[in-house]
Amino acid sequence: MYHFIVNVHGGSGKAFLKWNKMRALLRAKNVEFKVHVPQRVGHATEIARNISSLPEDDIKIVIVGGDGTINEVLNGITDFSRVKMGLIPTGSGNDFTRGMKLPRHNQKKALDIILKSKGDTKIDLGRSTVLSTGDSRIFGISSGFGLDAIVGTGINEAKIKKILNWVHLGKLSYAFLTVQTLFTMKTYSVSLKFDDDAPLFFNKLIFLAAMNFKAEGGGVPMTPKARGDDGELSICMAAGVPKFLTFLLFPLLCMGLHSHSKGFYLRNCKSLVLESDSKSILHTDGELVGNVDKVKFEVLPQKLTMLV
Repeated sequence: MYHFIVNVHGGSGKAFLKWNKMRALLRAKNVEFKVHVPQRVGHATEIARNISSLPEDDIKIVIVGGDGTINEVLNGITDFSRVKMGLIPTGSGNDFTRGMKLPRHNQKKALDIILKSKGDTKIDLGRSTVLSTGDSRIFGISSGFGLDAIVGTGINEAKIKKILNWVHLGKLSYAFLTVQTLFTMKTYSVSLKFDDDAPLFFNKLIFLAAMNFKAEGGGVPMTPKARGDDGELSICMAAGVPKFLTFLLFPLLCMGLHSHSKGFYLRNCKSLVLESDSKSILHTDGELVGNVDKVKFEVLPQKLTMLV
């Protein structure tokens, strides 16, 4: 039995048409499945919680949607040891699918991979915890503080994204909003404690991204060497330089050539505690967590079993 969680509203309205094709293929292959359609923000979390609480040892959840739906499902799974997850991407960013090196534009091939999978591939997940409240959220792609969080949580409501999605240039919307936000946001003074090391201090922080895979924002390679199965988070931070210099270096970031550029700081860790002099937006996989000034990022090694 496969449980399909289908976001029929994703992909600027195109997901519904793609799902109809998938459903016809499943029926033609005589695959036993149930369909669950989220009706509101957060509903996919409730659906995943109910499915993963079933008294079964082998629960297969297939997400037909984008990165936002994936994040909701991950935060609803109650017992990862009994769940295997598959992906049929219908979003605009599809960074989780990109990180897994799965088909992003061929839903039929994605379905074939799921149906043939032995379900023996495990990957890491991440977790962000707001230290002032203890609230935490799991992420599959990334979690961030500052610029990337401001852009990532606002991009779905941006008119430019809807326009660019329609002409198949949706990934450019992240770049447009990043440049716009860069020159209007404030910067932060932060302390960073990596694992058991002594804290490091940085001024003029623009963003910090804790990455599980190498790319976010529709393919921006924040941490080009990141892997989703290495038991670590990969950190990318921009700090200590004027905004105009960050703007000039932005093309290098988009090409994944920023690791040795002044103002960028990259390293791996198992956990990171960030404390800031003022609050900024925190996101997980582009979903808003809140305005925070103290947060812990940590890896959850080999947490999720994938149907790949």
